[in-house]
Amino acid sequence: MYEYGCLDCARQFERLLPMNATDQHIVCPFCQSTHVRRRLSLFATQSRGDAAVATTTTTTSGGCGCSGCSCGSRS
Repeated sequence: MYEYGCLDCARQFERLLPMNATDQHIVCPFCQSTHVRRRLSLFATQSRGDAAVATTTTTTSGGCGCSGCSCGSRS
């Protein structure tokens, strides 16, 4: 499951794709634009044992999801 953001209408959406799929033919379901960018995905898990533990994991899937490097991304 990948999250995308449309750079034309600013809406967000998700797509279920195989891990080896590329982002070349992703179309915004709202405005039909192909000007989309994969977004940074966040998820949390919780496990109960002797003590409750919550973990938040940040993942990026292809491309840069930050604004702190020299790639020019503003996500």
